[in-house]
Amino acid sequence: MAYGNKKEELMDACMRIIAKEGMAAFSMKQVTDYVGVSEALIYRHFGTKENFLYTCFELVDRQIAALFHSMTVQIPETDEEAYAIIHSLWMKYFSFLVRNDYRTVFYFEYRYSGNFGLSKDIKEKREEAKQTYFSNFGKIIKPFDEKYHFEEKVSADFLWAYIIDTTGIFARRIIRRELSGTPENYEIIFGLVSRGIMGLTEEK
Repeated sequence: MAYGNKKEELMDACMRIIAKEGMAAFSMKQVTDYVGVSEALIYRHFGTKENFLYTCFELVDRQIAALFHSMTVQIPETDEEAYAIIHSLWMKYFSFLVRNDYRTVFYFEYRYSGNFGLSKDIKEKREEAKQTYFSNFGKIIKPFDEKYHFEEKVSADFLWAYIIDTTGIFARRIIRRELSGTPENYEIIFGLVSRGIMGLTEEK
């Protein structure tokens, strides 16, 4: 991999290490040994370990937010059309996660760790990121909500968590080769995830 600068190299090394070893065993020394620099360089670039980790997380988070932002959705006229649209959008998201390999594994490892945003500064950044996510995610959900009134059945928080987290679990298993990443398995996984989403289109 070609790096634009040492800062990018440090971040990439951090994500690779955590994806392989997990958060519990992570140390700054692992990164410096991997890159072949002193720990002082990390602190010069990032200030603190927490800020270093969050900066790595933020890089991937912004890429996912940008992916959602690039998606355009029309109000579906039929349930079949709604299913086809959801299928297309989900496949783009799932393929992005699998394609990003160790960065995806790092993203979820960090997100679910106790290290995720302990300081006030990081918490504020997390809230800003959440709002960006929600505005982009909300843009996708709105056309479906106008037809099916999703928000009367479940909050956006629950729907967002269901799609993001469930998809992330399967993406990590494929990346780690615990599941085979065949087109057939992509469809099986989508079938499992979509049942929860399409259940919101049914009348109670």
